[in-house]
Amino acid sequence: MFRKLLLICLLICVVEGCYTTVVRIDSVPPGSTVHWDYQPKGETPVEFEVDWYGAHRLALDHPDFGQRIEKVELKAPAHLWFPFDFFVAILPFKVTDRHALTFDLPEEKPSSVEEKIDEPKIPKSSKRRR
Repeated sequence: MFRKLLLICLLICVVEGCYTTVVRIDSVPPGSTVHWDYQPKGETPVEFEVDWYGAHRLALDHPDFGQRIEKVELKAPAHLWFPFDFFVAILPFKVTDRHALTFDLPEEKPSSVEEKIDEPKIPKSSKRRR
């Protein structure tokens, strides 16, 4: 009996599975450069693995729509909470936790300097003060 239990424990350790977290970032319009925690990840739509849950910094840069910076909070699913995470870790297959995030990029508004340049100049009145 003891040998069978030892063999089962050894087999579990050998065939240990794992879990990964994958994030997919989309933007409207597509084609934004994605920086996740200051690391470039590609252009939207893009999908990549994340090492940990919690707060992350996401920056989207689009040539026509400007930059958008967001704080993204990734939460672990219930099956990865203690003590359930032990059972997920010993599964003989890979478990993938997927998160999909979509961001709208509004048209970039001109800055106040650009607005002043674009405004027509109105000539001052030619009246003199006495």
